[in-house]
Amino acid sequence: MFSFSSMPLLQTLIIGNLRGVVLQKEALYSKSLQTLSIGRIEEIKDKEFRNIFLNCPNLKVLEIKNTDFSKTDVRKVLLPLKHLISLAIVNCGINQMTPLNDFTNLTYIDYSFNRIKEIQGNVFQNLSRFNKFVLQSNILNNINQTFLPHVLWEKKEFFLDVSSNPFDCGCQLEWFRVWVENNKDRAIGYPNSYICNSPSELKEKSLSNFDPASECHKINPYIILTFTSLGFLSILIFTTVLLRKFRWDIKYYIYICRNRKPMGYKRFTDDEEFLYDAFIAYNTNDRKWIMSELVRMLERNHKYKLCLHERDIIPGRVYVEEILESIDTSRKLILVLSNNFMEDQWCKYETALASHTLADGDGHKLFLVLLEDIRSEHINRSLKVLLKSISHVELTENKTGQRIFWETIKQFMDNN
Repeated sequence: MFSFSSMPLLQTLIIGNLRGVVLQKEALYSKSLQTLSIGRIEEIKDKEFRNIFLNCPNLKVLEIKNTDFSKTDVRKVLLPLKHLISLAIVNCGINQMTPLNDFTNLTYIDYSFNRIKEIQGNVFQNLSRFNKFVLQSNILNNINQTFLPHVLWEKKEFFLDVSSNPFDCGCQLEWFRVWVENNKDRAIGYPNSYICNSPSELKEKSLSNFDPASECHKINPYIILTFTSLGFLSILIFTTVLLRKFRWDIKYYIYICRNRKPMGYKRFTDDEEFLYDAFIAYNTNDRKWIMSELVRMLERNHKYKLCLHERDIIPGRVYVEEILESIDTSRKLILVLSNNFMEDQWCKYETALASHTLADGDGHKLFLVLLEDIRSEHINRSLKVLLKSISHVELTENKTGQRIFWETIKQFMDNN
């Protein structure tokens, strides 16, 4: 007790290999002591050692080596030392860092040769003067940004020694790998003493051999497949939209290319064999369009002779026979299809006649004009066959589409 109280000028004390010696509560009573180094202590009585520094208020440098602290609350032991600048607890069996926020004057900490596996940054939250941290030969396998406060990672005067730890050189270590590469002058012992313990392909190789750029940023094949599929889908949608928007312009261009005639082309009509250029099969509800548009365009503008049942079939005779005779004496047969047409019994009869004409090999005489979209309930087997087998054209409000519409009909009428 009070072993050094009679030495008022004592500033540095080195105690080592205290075999068979027990440090009691007041053993280190000294108001002047500033630097203390303690070597191996074979026996620690926790209750006594907890207060061992209670009477060393001016201690600034403390070093403890080769002493079992595995069951000791280090923070409580150090709590009286408010003026500590340098702390080294080496090879003392410590498995975790206790918070040191109360020791705001600390500039140097050395916890080498212990069993520390991880550290949280809040341990050093208030250490504004902290500039060197040594954790050599512990069991650290990963270091991330939470290991130290952000301010320390950025501080140019801060140095870190985590050499000789069993690093797991995988993608979880990517951040630290980038940091040490960019701060080689602050990472003590790098790269020679920073050795990988895993994975197997990097075992016993330097951390510098781990390349996160190639190892951690490989593109997943499923991602490639997904983006490729999305790309094709986008192209398909874009193409579909363009085709739909400019479909009449495209059709018109194709039409011009395919149907360009040499100069001096004239329509040939065998007037001795046919009475009409075309028989028009239509529903009376569509009379207005027939008279105002079709008749105007083909008869008045292009001088074709059309057969219309309301105008050209003489009443009083058997209607079926009149229809058959009119179709036989017409060079062409044009069906003007609409939902009204498909609901009319006579129109269905005319559709059946068109199917027979197709079956007889005279499909070149047939042509379909669709005034509107035909509802699905009206699309029967005969109509499906006709739509698949013979030429047809759809009425549209698009100006380019209308030009194609009439030129397609005229092209059909010109062909013999």
